[in-house]
Amino acid sequence: MSALPLIDLAAGSDATLARVVDRALTEAGFFAIAGHGVPAAVSDAAFDAAHRFFALPEAAKVRWHINGWPLKRGFDPIGWQSLDVGAPPDLKESFYLGVEAIGPNQWPDEALLPGFRSGCEAYAGQMDRVARRLMGVFALALDLPPGHFDGFMQQPTCTTRLLHYPPQPAAAAPGQIGCGAHTDWGALTLLAQDDAGGLQVQALDGDWIDVEPMPGTLVVNAGDLLQRWTNDRWRSTPHRVINRLSGRDRWSIAYFFDLDADAVIVPLEACTSAAHPPRYGPITPGEHLAEMYRRTTVAA
Repeated sequence: MSALPLIDLAAGSDATLARVVDRALTEAGFFAIAGHGVPAAVSDAAFDAAHRFFALPEAAKVRWHINGWPLKRGFDPIGWQSLDVGAPPDLKESFYLGVEAIGPNQWPDEALLPGFRSGCEAYAGQMDRVARRLMGVFALALDLPPGHFDGFMQQPTCTTRLLHYPPQPAAAAPGQIGCGAHTDWGALTLLAQDDAGGLQVQALDGDWIDVEPMPGTLVVNAGDLLQRWTNDRWRSTPHRVINRLSGRDRWSIAYFFDLDADAVIVPLEACTSAAHPPRYGPITPGEHLAEMYRRTTVAA
């Protein structure tokens, strides 16, 4: 797993891709995709928006602090979150953006950061397209019709998260890292990252495996809801970030495809049987996300 399984979305039929995806999500819970069709200019503009925002003085960034917004979108500083519940706060800062049709985002002033909104919205639009394509492939991988999941993603509560990891200081608290060990909470995650490295994925035997960045690809992983839906057939795999080796800043953008807030998720009949009865009761994405934000927020 020093290199994730690489799947080219532009090669082969969806049925062929489905077999490869099923194996990747069963064994690793992670894979990388090429051939996704996201223009480099769109990704570059989103990363440029992140660079310019996080370069602002702290006093400027806190104008858009996440705790000042009812929908919990905006800037969260270093120390706001501990994704590994109970561990020291994560050494990262981020900016959360949601779906405007569901509720308004906090947008930095256009005069201060020209193009920030347009760059982020164009990027989110491309990620939505890729995520929906993958959900169709996922349905085929589970021997379901390609549109089986469409009714669960009419107005999904997706999140775009711009992430900045400063170099990890030698004086960091014991156990404090860039991003603590955690699973993602929704259906699937699409991650774009620079070449600094630092992402680690937990193998089945518990070892932590360094994932080398692959230029031009997106990292894909299943979230908690997909693991529940498939009755543990697919893994929502623990992962973390340690930005200790590069000696420089690490940049990434995570797009969380989290389904409709009020959709009811129960194990699929295709993934249950007398030998493998349902392991989970019903839950809605809205309930699960709210609970996970509550557990992981450490700074008021």
